[in-house]
Amino acid sequence: MIVTPVADARPADVVALPWHHGTRPGTFALRRGFTGRAGQVVAEPGPDDRVVLLNVGLGPAGAATPATFRRAAAAAVRAAGPARTLRLDLAETTEGPVSAGARARAVAEGAVLAAYRYDRHRNGAAPPLGEITIRTAHPGAVAEGVAVADAVCLARDLVNSPGGALGPTEFGRRVAGLAGGALSCVVHHGEALHTLGMAGLLAVARGSAEPPCLVELRYDPPAPGRSVTLVGKGITFDSGGLCLKSPPEMRTMKADMGGAAAVVGAVCAVAALRLPVGLRALLPLAENMPGPAALRPGDVVRHADGTTTEVLNTDNEGRVVLADALLLARDPAPDVLIDVATLTAAVPHALGTRAAAYFARDDALAAEVSAAAARSDELFWRLPLWESERRHLRSSVADRANAAFRPGDAIQAALFLREFVGPRLPWVHVDLGAAAFNDEAAFDETPHGGTGFGVRTLVEFLRGPQ
Repeated sequence: MIVTPVADARPADVVALPWHHGTRPGTFALRRGFTGRAGQVVAEPGPDDRVVLLNVGLGPAGAATPATFRRAAAAAVRAAGPARTLRLDLAETTEGPVSAGARARAVAEGAVLAAYRYDRHRNGAAPPLGEITIRTAHPGAVAEGVAVADAVCLARDLVNSPGGALGPTEFGRRVAGLAGGALSCVVHHGEALHTLGMAGLLAVARGSAEPPCLVELRYDPPAPGRSVTLVGKGITFDSGGLCLKSPPEMRTMKADMGGAAAVVGAVCAVAALRLPVGLRALLPLAENMPGPAALRPGDVVRHADGTTTEVLNTDNEGRVVLADALLLARDPAPDVLIDVATLTAAVPHALGTRAAAYFARDDALAAEVSAAAARSDELFWRLPLWESERRHLRSSVADRANAAFRPGDAIQAALFLREFVGPRLPWVHVDLGAAAFNDEAAFDETPHGGTGFGVRTLVEFLRGPQ
């Protein structure tokens, strides 16, 4: 799909026009109940038989936010149906506090995200929308929006890929193929994992015929500001290991690498935008399978720092794998360390399926994350690091246990990870919960399947405070 910013009213099969609540569109739309409420779309014939006009609602005048424009563009794209070309005039309205550039960027993001499709394994799929033109005087803002949306779509592609087609080796190959310019990649295999002390990763991968790997992705701009290390959980398929999941629970477990996918997308967006931040990304990749050599409940893993973890539940593999990467991330110490993972079922129980939880020891850093999430229009909620929950991680034979009681599991997992970060490093733990995979119908700019959740918030965080 081609997205082009234009300054003129270029012809298209479908043209989307913005209206605020209370304005007076054509009689045709009014008779069909169009009021201009946010997200409402009513189609009508254009000036000739070859054009369809879409009346798109933006809500009350002066109340529109970037999210309003993003969702309005998404609604227009969905309403365009089988059209080949669509022109969006949504960025041209002068109402409200949102700058013209911000409107153009939001419209571009919403259009690309709503046009996303994953049809690689479908025969006879209808052709996608071929071209979108955005009428605006801010082509640079459109380019920014497209870059971020493309990164989200990259993460969606990774999440949507079947587990049998995207194992650790193939995941590493795809990421390595993204390298170039200021973006470099090294994939660590085999003996190198032992040298790096990736005991937890190697232990979790024992049950799979697919060998694990560690992907190290770096973005080195000419004049970096602060340095940030991102760690993304990359379990390409999670059967639960010997603590086997039930079939309904396993159905979406190709998405258990949603944290790694979000990190890859964010790094690629930062590189495309040429943001002045030094980035290092660590992606521990493995399958969690119940093979003959699989990790057993009661086995003990000795990590690179010499501490030990008793594995009481092989389906709590994510924290065991992340532990190694967090230890590796401490040297050299970054200014900020962020790990991203589809870690616990406790988060969707608390926050629903469209939100992520995050944990931070530093209130100022937490405020940065909240502000970035607000700008990106992704739902993030801070949860506490209550010390009392640490009692559930006690082991009678090791320094800690990886299992936790279901109540409070998200907090307990965060406390587990904190032990591998060290006491002074500024750190944020993001638990994506169920937000990486939408198992329901499409909504707003989010499709069914892989969502790419977290990419936009990470990019906004890496832009720095606004």
